[in-house]
Amino acid sequence: MNRRYVAPLLIAAVALVAGGCQAVSLRDPVTEQALLVRDLYNLVFAVAAVVFVLVEGLIIWSVIRYRRKPSDTKLPVQTHGNLVLELVWTAIPMITVFLLFIASWNVLNVVDARDASKAEVKVEVVGYQWQWKFAYPDDGIEIFGTPDQNPELVVPLGKVVQVTLVSQDVNHGFYIPQFLFQRDLVPGHVNVFQFTPNKLGTFTGQCSAFCGLLHHAMRFTVRVVTPEEYTAWLADSKPKPTPPATGAIDGTEKEWEIKISAAKHVPGSITFNLTNNGTIPHEFLVVRTDKTAAELLSDVDPGTDRIDEALLDVIDEQPEYEAGTPGAVTVNLPVGHYVVMCNIQGHYKNGMYADLDIVDGPAAMRLTSRMAF
Repeated sequence: MNRRYVAPLLIAAVALVAGGCQAVSLRDPVTEQALLVRDLYNLVFAVAAVVFVLVEGLIIWSVIRYRRKPSDTKLPVQTHGNLVLELVWTAIPMITVFLLFIASWNVLNVVDARDASKAEVKVEVVGYQWQWKFAYPDDGIEIFGTPDQNPELVVPLGKVVQVTLVSQDVNHGFYIPQFLFQRDLVPGHVNVFQFTPNKLGTFTGQCSAFCGLLHHAMRFTVRVVTPEEYTAWLADSKPKPTPPATGAIDGTEKEWEIKISAAKHVPGSITFNLTNNGTIPHEFLVVRTDKTAAELLSDVDPGTDRIDEALLDVIDEQPEYEAGTPGAVTVNLPVGHYVVMCNIQGHYKNGMYADLDIVDGPAAMRLTSRMAF
């Protein structure tokens, strides 16, 4: 080879190796599990590098050392088998692969470990075309992604976070590059994993499984904060309880629905002002029950297509009143659960019902209320 080409080739080789090392380097891990994955990757890469240098070095050395010279006119001595050498080059790869298998097995067991009793934060992640929902069921918090706003998962530093993955439609992939692993969301299958964040900051994530036209829009972020900041975030993000209504309650009644202006009210004398916006007569019953309105559907008699009122604790009622006319019921309701309904044949099972909870409130707030249907 002409010597003037050696230097450029060496520079190109160094640049290629440096570029390759940069390409295979991992992002900084931000969870305890990711640290183990990175260490395993570095171990495998180091072993692969040693094997590469050793094998390629021997090949290059053999090519140079035993290249044919112009003066060589005879074949070199041919060696047929060397038991010791063959045992060595068989044993070394076997031992290497076995050790890598043990290291991989240990890391996999830790990364895939799930112990619900150790979970300090529980999150449900729902993937759907083409966005995410993050829910904290223990705290009643739900975060929905929108085309204009990627959802953000907030977790505390150093705490064990358990993530439950659910897909509503097709396969999705939950992937944060700096976690150094990804998990699948498969319809009909619940996938669970745990991680412990060890670095503060905001880290981007995305769907890693092509899931349709707007797959690219399924992005999200994970924000790791201090435990104190997480507690404050929970307090700010929890749904604020709706105070029980006071005063009058209005609503409407028509085919085939009942709408109430308040589903929760303080106890006391309550006037239900009713409006029939339908085209046929309706009635209105206030029933005390431990069941929800939906659960009472099982009490509808298939023969009469209504609920036997002898089985109901009816507090008061507005008999049938014509469309376009008002109705009214005034009743004293203590704390408890109630269902308001139209029990004309076929009306209840078609959806003419609503739940009403009477809950304790300040005595000064226990005023007459009104409900319209």
